[in-house]
Amino acid sequence: MAESVDRQTVFEKVAAAVATVLSVPVDRIGEDSSFTADLVVDSLLMYEIVIDLEELFDTRISDNDIDQIETVSDVVDFIIARKD
Repeated sequence: MAESVDRQTVFEKVAAAVATVLSVPVDRIGEDSSFTADLVVDSLLMYEIVIDLEELFDTRISDNDIDQIETVSDVVDFIIARKD
């Protein structure tokens, strides 16, 4: 049960950061939202998001890691894996 609480907390923080960078309502961001298809994020916006997330979660997201991220859920999984 604690894992789902952590996941929800991480998701909420990720969604808020993404919504801020994209200037969209946070309720438009779901775990299954695709950065390219649903949120229309180009490479520059993705780097802005990554910079915010790195600061927010005190982690490093490499270019290779960014290439593997397609959805908001992928970001949440990445951050949770780094916390363990």
